[in-house]
Amino acid sequence: MRFGLCDTCVHQQIVRNTRGSVFSLCRRSREDPRYPRYPRVPVLECPGHEPRGDAPADGEAAAGGDGAG
Repeated sequence: MRFGLCDTCVHQQIVRNTRGSVFSLCRRSREDPRYPRYPRVPVLECPGHEPRGDAPADGEAAAGGDGAG
């Protein structure tokens, strides 16, 4: 699943339900109401984006994984 900018963000948490659906939770939403809990994807712009240490460089596609961090 590709969630856009969220795939490279330290604030992303991947959430799976019992029916197999996958969602991208923005952990910033827990403390800042300006951020939606489950943003519409793909996210192309976000003022709160903070790249993860394992984030791909310069526009490379995210390489899967669970994205939790």
